[in-house]
Amino acid sequence: MTELSTVPEASEAASRYAWGEAFQLFAAADAVQPLGPDELDQMAECAWWIGKMRHCMALRERAYETHLKLGNPRRAAHVAIDLAQHYGDLGERGTATAWLQNATRLLDGQPESAEHGWLSFARSIAARDDGDLDAAVKHAAQAEALGSRHGDKDLFALGHAFQGIALVYTDDPEQGLPMVEEATEGAVAGDLGARATGMIYCMMIAVNAQVADWQAAGRWTEAATRWCDRQAINGFPGVCRVHRAEILRLRGFLAEAQEEALTATTELGSFNLMFSALAFRELGEVRLKMGEIDAAEEAFRQAEEMGVTPQPGRARALVQRGRPGAAATALRRVLGSKGMGALERAKLLPTQLEVALMLDDLPTARMAATELAEIAVNHRTPALRAIADAGEAAVQLAQGDLAEAERAARNAHKLFTEIDLTYEAARVASLLGRIHEAAGDLDRARAQHEAALTTYARIGAVVDAAAERAVLATPGPA
Repeated sequence: MTELSTVPEASEAASRYAWGEAFQLFAAADAVQPLGPDELDQMAECAWWIGKMRHCMALRERAYETHLKLGNPRRAAHVAIDLAQHYGDLGERGTATAWLQNATRLLDGQPESAEHGWLSFARSIAARDDGDLDAAVKHAAQAEALGSRHGDKDLFALGHAFQGIALVYTDDPEQGLPMVEEATEGAVAGDLGARATGMIYCMMIAVNAQVADWQAAGRWTEAATRWCDRQAINGFPGVCRVHRAEILRLRGFLAEAQEEALTATTELGSFNLMFSALAFRELGEVRLKMGEIDAAEEAFRQAEEMGVTPQPGRARALVQRGRPGAAATALRRVLGSKGMGALERAKLLPTQLEVALMLDDLPTARMAATELAEIAVNHRTPALRAIADAGEAAVQLAQGDLAEAERAARNAHKLFTEIDLTYEAARVASLLGRIHEAAGDLDRARAQHEAALTTYARIGAVVDAAAERAVLATPGPA
């Protein structure tokens, strides 16, 4: 096959998302005669979709150099922006910043173009990563405006969606969520390119997980997975698997959650460092519930080494090791860090509350419950309401207000059951058992503990099942 015939066939294969086939065709052509910069960039895109990140970056660096030699500063800048994103995904922030500086220098003094918008979008992502959400919103708005002016649908949609993401993280979901949903409509309709579509699917899943809307997150995760399967994509599904593993864990499918998280760590190891770290943290959470504490702690260690906090899982591991004091100290330290949004805090506060009650630290438990209640009021999803009610029930039990404790626990159990969070519903059943024990109603207490045990045994939550068996083996009130 000659080079002249191979390049058009490679481009055609890429246009129908046959990424692996296109990559091989481009490679065959490149072996005969070095590809031009645009073809190198196309080949790099194919490498990205099949999970060959280092190949992708090497090809884009060749395209960048060739564009410079041919006097195409705008095209070179666009490639530099892509390289900044790739290096950022791999955690090489210094190199990513250098590529953004290259793009800025090349576009300085050039007439306004879509490339300026893509630079704004990259700056928005960098600002979000640095915790400057106001700057992230500003740069994303600039990207959206430039996408509109220059007819770049992908840039317009991504800028609009990322504004929404940043607004949700600044605790303004009422404005932010609809923006992400609007951008998602274009992705679902097939109006956008492959990478923009994949990124917006990922944003939609992440934003729903962030606000604890697990039903919506689950629906979008499955939709994104089906889309990935249709495109024969190897690297990108790992991102979806992290979210799917979390949802499976919460719904009580622990074995399936472990398989998804483990697969994601493999798929993402050379593709996206942050999501790989999140996959290890999720793997630790699942293993902890399955009673594999050594393996869980190893997964948490790997997550932390890759730049993601291992909490609250590591704190629960310390509790299992009989060190609740160390767990309380670790949680207090991470919750005391600056810049943590309310929704991130909501993931840590239930464990802080639980550990505080173990240590008879009622003031800390009360503060955690109060903050959870405030977050639930501001964000209004069933899961956050249920989490807040469960925390309130535990604190009221400790304070001796059994009627209020039962009311809050029953509401939490109802909500968790309705949204199919099986594991959390079982935990509240166990809490109801303790409330009935305190009231002296041992028959109702036993019924709740047996219900919790049945669920734990069915889903493989070994540690929780053992705790319930110990309670049921104890005569009289626990």
